[in-house]
Amino acid sequence: MEDMKKNSHSSTIAAMQACVEHARALLESARAVQATGHPNIAYHLAVLALEELGRRELIAVQRISETRPAPPEWIHKHIGNHVQKLFWCVFGVAFSMGALNKETIESMQTFAQQTHAKRLAGLYVDHAEDKLAIPAEAISLDEAESLISLAMTRLDVATSERFRGPLSQDELDLQAWFLTATEDIEKRRMILGKVSMTKLAELKDAQAWVRWLKELFDKAEAEGRAAAEEELKRSREGLPRQGTKNKWKLRIRLFSQSHSIRPKAFSQWNKTSEWIRLSAVSGKKDQLLVDFILRDNVPVEGLWWFGWGLARLFVTALNIGTMGFWWWHMPRQISKFYESIDDMEKKMRVGVERSPSLKIDWGTNRVLTEGDLHLVAQCLTAMPGPGNTERHKPYDYYICGLTFLSLNDIHWQCESTVFGNFFESARAMMTQSGDWEPDTPFVPALMQFFDSLWPDMDERRRYIEIFEAFERKSVDTLTINLSEASFMKLFCDAYFLHKIRPAALSARPRELETE
Repeated sequence: MEDMKKNSHSSTIAAMQACVEHARALLESARAVQATGHPNIAYHLAVLALEELGRRELIAVQRISETRPAPPEWIHKHIGNHVQKLFWCVFGVAFSMGALNKETIESMQTFAQQTHAKRLAGLYVDHAEDKLAIPAEAISLDEAESLISLAMTRLDVATSERFRGPLSQDELDLQAWFLTATEDIEKRRMILGKVSMTKLAELKDAQAWVRWLKELFDKAEAEGRAAAEEELKRSREGLPRQGTKNKWKLRIRLFSQSHSIRPKAFSQWNKTSEWIRLSAVSGKKDQLLVDFILRDNVPVEGLWWFGWGLARLFVTALNIGTMGFWWWHMPRQISKFYESIDDMEKKMRVGVERSPSLKIDWGTNRVLTEGDLHLVAQCLTAMPGPGNTERHKPYDYYICGLTFLSLNDIHWQCESTVFGNFFESARAMMTQSGDWEPDTPFVPALMQFFDSLWPDMDERRRYIEIFEAFERKSVDTLTINLSEASFMKLFCDAYFLHKIRPAALSARPRELETE
């Protein structure tokens, strides 16, 4: 075991050194290209060098995190993300040295986003109706020279650094928590708020400040979870007369394309929820069993309809709270329609499949966690009850979108129908939230929220085109792919979580309220 640890350590050091050497080669190439008068290409090479130095930081954190029973998933996501690698190029050292404040955090985020955006402008010709953008004109010699100099400085720092380690488990957990928290709009607003920054100035220690933040959010989350649990219990009593004893157990089986299920995640939920019980299926990590315990105030003649509505409500909350895909069944024939194909002449079996297959890429398969289920509970209590039918419209459209998503296969491609239902769900959500007046253009209101979450999305113009076509109801000539259809679902999830989820307000730390 000790030899394995030494080998792992040596491998990590070698990988980190390889990042430094590659960054040096990229910068030498950037210098050479800059001398030929192509600053946009030199700029791109300098950005790649910075990304490699950011990757170096992430490799170090990844090596330490692998000692944990369940390594955090954000590391893999950041390693594959251009903006995050640029952020880590400057964040990793600053965090370990305690050199953090509001201005430095914001400047790191701005630097990473703007640098990546400028790099893209210098790489691709952009031909719009009203203008032609030439990559060679996007970046000046001075801008390229400035970035090359910055990268050289950061390379010198990395060259002189020794492997920072081992970080303690507490330090690693703090880093993971802080990065996850700052990706949430509401939490980031409070973290960078006046009270929080005053505390940072008082403590003069970044790690102590992050620990203080985490304690506040953990306390608030516990209070929010307790409130959600109370609401879950209370919602059981929404029938005309109160039940006296448990009568029915209704079980449903759900499948997921986005998450992997582990029994451990259900411990807290099942301790506190009396009437919705969750369990895993042995050997089937993509399946979830949900038991609804109903009392004797549900008559047998109303059991089917009441149970059906309750199950759909829970599935909606599960999809939104996890930002994943859960349903009673998944599309089966997503790449082929036949049982087998044989080459009779050569006497061999062959395979021909649709490419790409009709399966959504939900990213790295995520493990369902207690934190996910906490959000699910909040979403469940945030949704209108069975009797509040005038507010059901957004969720009726949402559940229709899920239905068609589960039916989409090679026999019936219905991506446009999927997108349309989630588009209408978003429109109804924004109407109820007061973010859109029905007599005004919808797309500008929708893009305001879109840009707040995805300000640098490469496909922004494409989504505006789709949104405007659906608003005009002129989609006959529009081709929607599965990625675009699933993104519209994620838009609805994000909007609900950030705008509608009232339980989030009770979970917000009052100590961090901004003026």
